[in-house]
Amino acid sequence: MSIPLGRASAREPGATLASLLRGVIIVTCLAGSLLAASPATGASRPLRTAIVDPGAYAAADPAPAFALTKSTGARFVRLSMSWARVAPTEPDPMSDPTDPANAAYTWTDFDLQVEQAKAAGLEPIVCIETAPSWAGGLHPDPVKFGAFAEAAARRYSDAAVPPVGKPRVRYWQAWNEPNRDYFLMPQYENGQVVSAAHYRSMVNQFAAGVRDANPTNRVIAGGLAPLGRTGTPAPLSFMKKVLEASVSFDIWAHHPYTSGGPLHRSAGKGDVTLGNLGEMRTLLMSKDSKINNDMPLQFWVTEFSWDSKPPDPDALGQPLHRRWVAEALYRMWSAGVSLVTWFRLEDDPLTGPLGTPYQSGFYTTSGSPKASLQAFRFPTVALTKRGGILVWGRTPGTTATSVTIQIKTGRTWKKLSTLNSNGQGIFTKTYKVPYRKGYIRAKASGQFSVPFSLTYVRDRFVNPFGCGGGIAC
Repeated sequence: MSIPLGRASAREPGATLASLLRGVIIVTCLAGSLLAASPATGASRPLRTAIVDPGAYAAADPAPAFALTKSTGARFVRLSMSWARVAPTEPDPMSDPTDPANAAYTWTDFDLQVEQAKAAGLEPIVCIETAPSWAGGLHPDPVKFGAFAEAAARRYSDAAVPPVGKPRVRYWQAWNEPNRDYFLMPQYENGQVVSAAHYRSMVNQFAAGVRDANPTNRVIAGGLAPLGRTGTPAPLSFMKKVLEASVSFDIWAHHPYTSGGPLHRSAGKGDVTLGNLGEMRTLLMSKDSKINNDMPLQFWVTEFSWDSKPPDPDALGQPLHRRWVAEALYRMWSAGVSLVTWFRLEDDPLTGPLGTPYQSGFYTTSGSPKASLQAFRFPTVALTKRGGILVWGRTPGTTATSVTIQIKTGRTWKKLSTLNSNGQGIFTKTYKVPYRKGYIRAKASGQFSVPFSLTYVRDRFVNPFGCGGGIAC
């Protein structure tokens, strides 16, 4: 998670960390279309979903949070493993740091998260971050990072070695937002980006470790913050540096937080918000990228959200929130993304001693579901185009099933057609009908999607984190 973006400023200069903490935001401009930029529209590609909510999952009893996560339709959950918390002291030099039974390691708290996530039927994505001081802190030692990653992957391997019986974790993410100076330093030396090469070394050691534990483990790299600023590189610049020499991973991830709608492009050179995702995928698939792996590359989003109003007075109103949730899923899928992770399950309080800027949950602080929950669980989008209406969606169960498409142009809903979703739950069809106003919805497995208005909604500025906590409302 990156430092929360604040209110709009009149310019878009690079900001310092201090200015971000004061709530200064980089303002992006409107331009372009993700569909135009995206080469990937294959209907056979899946769209899986996940939730990340570190506070909820680290609770003394995380079982209710994982049950709520399952209710969103997510099949995956992203868990944050603090290296410093598991290993506050360095393993004895005479011991094996890749051994999960090493006396320096305390896994108990994280065991609970993995066990409860699996018990809820969720597939964990474990992001290892926050190095202890003995391993370099903000400048982690790549070899020590790889050794710890191997120990973690062996711990959660279901292997017949001590400790026996810990649930299997297959997906491992190397660090969080490494293009940010509050996660990795230094970013620059003598005016040149040096963090990317260091991160590449971290990824290669990490990949070797988790694959030594189990060759079928999958390695996730990237997880980049969306905007560059003074002192920290933009994601495309950082990514190019990472990929210019041999690097080993299976999945590239990004965090395309966006100060606007689902087609919004950042004005900053090398920035990647929702409207720029096609550019990132093009770089990922470029013949010049020196990626060493033997599996088809995947492109994931491991953090994304917008806050909603209520409770956040500077956030998206609920009707626009539910519309943009559904459309963002479609636009990300169109850009080649096969898994989207939403940031926060439940809202934090807006004010008071526990107040934060994070009101992006699908449940309120009192546990009530928002309308956007169904838009995430059963996204359905209808976009007018020359000659008709493009309808796209994904079924709640993400499996093949019959889907009925309905249209409402007056007072009643009428059936347009029935079609079958593919094996990934994706359905899409263009209807040659003259309507430019009204609503489209889908019905599958006894559930209705949120109606999607055919009326075009203009892009507008919106801080994805609104206000709250340290950001004044």
